[in-house]
Amino acid sequence: MNEECLFCKGRLQKQLVTRVQEFEGHWYIIENLPAMVCSQCGETFYTPDAHDRVLDLITGGIEPIRMEVVAVMDASKAS
Repeated sequence: MNEECLFCKGRLQKQLVTRVQEFEGHWYIIENLPAMVCSQCGETFYTPDAHDRVLDLITGGIEPIRMEVVAVMDASKAS
């Protein structure tokens, strides 16, 4: 993967990140996902391998390590 951010031309660094992913009407939190993160603007880039890993976790019948309750907010209700 290119070591330069496509947006700001900053330097990309390998990091483990947390990604929130919707799939078939369900939301998943994927922790410790490898990604390239721009040290300048913070943009996150995922490799094809990372995308495959997300799909494997969601569709592969793997048990979650824990379950979380998440508050859902409606922006149209804000003043």
